[in-house]
Amino acid sequence: MLKHLKGCKLKPRYSAGVWYFYPAGGRFHDAYVEKGSIEDILAKIGGLHDEGFIDSSFGVEAHYPNEVNRGNMDLYRGLIKETGIRLITVIPNLFFDRTYEFGSLSNPDPKVRGHAIDRLTESLRLNRELETEFAVVWPGIDGYENPFGFDFYGMWRRFEEGIAKAMDAVPGVMVALEPKP
Repeated sequence: MLKHLKGCKLKPRYSAGVWYFYPAGGRFHDAYVEKGSIEDILAKIGGLHDEGFIDSSFGVEAHYPNEVNRGNMDLYRGLIKETGIRLITVIPNLFFDRTYEFGSLSNPDPKVRGHAIDRLTESLRLNRELETEFAVVWPGIDGYENPFGFDFYGMWRRFEEGIAKAMDAVPGVMVALEPKP
């Protein structure tokens, strides 16, 4: 393994989420710039490409359903056609909605959990249709942040079963779990 690591030449590849191009507010303040539309964001990325700041090896990430969805996926296809810059992952937004206050895929409420599984399943379909490299799932509040008095084993079981159910519905999409400290 050491011989391989010493002899291996990796070419770095970079990506950024579309949210990066119009930063949100912070914990103690609103955003300092007006939020742009997806069209504005992809135009910024195209402009960076045209000016030579990024090339077609750069990748873009977006959350379903708020940043990429069936209504705007052709915009991402247009970016690929014009610049070669690809959407590398469609990430299911399983952490921001207030619906997920007590978890998304791990939620003990079957209705909320079913909503999360449906969202993940549709994001996997979009990943497949847009020929992304992988799908990212961030566990977020699903037993990850700071809950006290929760049934962690039950949460983890429901989380794993939810991912498995969505992956069974849309086979062939590689899924990566995004850890955060």
